[in-house]
Amino acid sequence: MLLARADALLAGLNAYLSADVRSAVERWRADSAAALFHLGRPSGGALPVVVVIGGTGTGKSTLVNRLLQADVTATSFRRTYTSGAVAIVRTPQDLPAEWLGVEHMTAAPGELPVRGRGGTLVLALNTGAITPAVVLVDTPDLDGDQPAHHAEADRAFRWAQGIVFLVTPEKYQMTELLPYYRLASRYDAPALFVMNKCEEQAAVEDYRRLLGNWTRSDTIASTTSVTTAPSVFAIPRDDAAFQPAQAESIDALRSTLQAFRMPDPAGSERGLRARGNDLLGRLADQVVAPLRAQEGHVNQLIAALRAMETPPAGVDVNPLTQQLQRRLQQRSVLYLMGPQRILDRVRQAPSLLVRLPRAAWDYLRHGQIDPATLQPSTENGPRDLPDFAAILGDQFAIVQSRIDDVVRGGSGDGGGGSGVEIDEASYAAARIDPEEARKIAGEELAELRAWLEKRWNATPRDTRALQALLKYLPGGAKLTRWSEAAPYLLTLIVVTHHAFFGHIDLLVIGGFSLATWLSERLSNEVAAQTRATNQRIEERFARLAHAQITRVCDWLRRQTPSPRQLGQLESVLAEWEG
Repeated sequence: MLLARADALLAGLNAYLSADVRSAVERWRADSAAALFHLGRPSGGALPVVVVIGGTGTGKSTLVNRLLQADVTATSFRRTYTSGAVAIVRTPQDLPAEWLGVEHMTAAPGELPVRGRGGTLVLALNTGAITPAVVLVDTPDLDGDQPAHHAEADRAFRWAQGIVFLVTPEKYQMTELLPYYRLASRYDAPALFVMNKCEEQAAVEDYRRLLGNWTRSDTIASTTSVTTAPSVFAIPRDDAAFQPAQAESIDALRSTLQAFRMPDPAGSERGLRARGNDLLGRLADQVVAPLRAQEGHVNQLIAALRAMETPPAGVDVNPLTQQLQRRLQQRSVLYLMGPQRILDRVRQAPSLLVRLPRAAWDYLRHGQIDPATLQPSTENGPRDLPDFAAILGDQFAIVQSRIDDVVRGGSGDGGGGSGVEIDEASYAAARIDPEEARKIAGEELAELRAWLEKRWNATPRDTRALQALLKYLPGGAKLTRWSEAAPYLLTLIVVTHHAFFGHIDLLVIGGFSLATWLSERLSNEVAAQTRATNQRIEERFARLAHAQITRVCDWLRRQTPSPRQLGQLESVLAEWEG
């Protein structure tokens, strides 16, 4: 059964549907259940179900009570009492348990007259003259201000095997009934037309004339196996002088219902095929087509996200490594003893001695000085460093904002049509916590700091090489102590005592290439570590941004059925057309 297959496929799509498509699917499944009921309904043995359809104030509940000659359903001239269908039966077994697709509740005799309840079918027990022939169903209004009432009436119409259309002289031209007239004719459902609260025959005749224009009256007449009763019954207002002909009276309507018969098998088959064609046409237009459009829209969003260029992390750890580079240079003897600088100092020795700081004079005169005075530590000095974690967090927030612009910009303001309906809870679950971006800075900088601390307290290789050389020179032990106390003090000593320490002076003046090479190595080492840290931060940030885009793309794919599911629905349509 194609309808049953389509219904089973749609049952698995609820999680992927936008609000509009979900509403269309729910209505389609409800109407499909009604069509399946008609397809499986046996031709004999079961009582036909006749539904009373009409607008507000037409007196549907009152008509039902008058036909049954008992107060079964609640009535009121001030407000609508019927918010759900009420079925009048002899026993609950007269009506199939699945009829209307809602829960059945049997009212106790003491609860009469009963009021309808939305989403529930109330069964009222009655053993009058009509209940042995048909199950009569009272319904809510078609034209009220409550959409839920209209939905309940429409559902009862779809499940009905016969229809009683009820109007009044004030409402017989109501447009809400026109599509139901055509559907009753199209589905070969036996239809009876009743004008309530009549005061003159002219209104009845005009209603009959309009019915001829609105419906295929010949089809209705040929499929209505209810003797040769007139097409319109008239029920006068209680205080009216007008009295209809006997063949149009309420007694004639009651007799017609007692003799109610279903259409012949050929007519039933035509009606069932029309129901199937309508349902599968709606499936193609209102469900499959929007889902295909939604799938294409989601694919466009995914392509836009995949094409997004991940922005650079915007982090440069040079401020950290530049401090190390300066410290290593301060601790490097060869850096301080570069050829040009030493030669300048040698030529300016007299004036240099005059301008020596007080701390240097104290050292030269007394041989004692606090090393911290000559070489103050920069470890505890103020450092105005960027907040790298905040920078990465802000950059990741930019990535998420761009993603959000793409998703919400293509969502059609919350869904509908070909857009994507955003479930905020699931969308939030697809977003990565920006703290993950901040962790990248924390972890990489922790590794860099470990390297910095190790290098911070290390003696540069050029200083180590010079100190090793000094051990083998006359007076080298004293020079070694001086160099350990303050590397640049060794330069001053060389300048002021170059005649005594000639070998050191020659080493300084002739060490141009060695100093240059070691200084470049020192600078390159720090620069290389800087580049490596920056590159790792960029790569990890790019991977995190890619993971965020992938998670949102996966979330988008979950918002629409898979191509396989849509293909199965389309195969049902193709099989029906074939």
